[in-house]
Amino acid sequence: MYLCICRAIRERDVDAAVRAGARRPVDVFRACGQNPQCGSCASDMRKRIDQTIGREQAAAPTLMAAD
Repeated sequence: MYLCICRAIRERDVDAAVRAGARRPVDVFRACGQNPQCGSCASDMRKRIDQTIGREQAAAPTLMAAD
């Protein structure tokens, strides 16, 4: 699904950008080689960034403390 219609940025593009270190919409635009245009996607993009970070953290292996 497209999150940014103006720049054709999809959810999967946001996910990849987050895995590469993006933490703000402007970071996603940079990772996609784009510049923001109208800004109407910023709220949805922030939500997707937060969701992706949460999924990545939940999937990360936890380290067990040595006894």
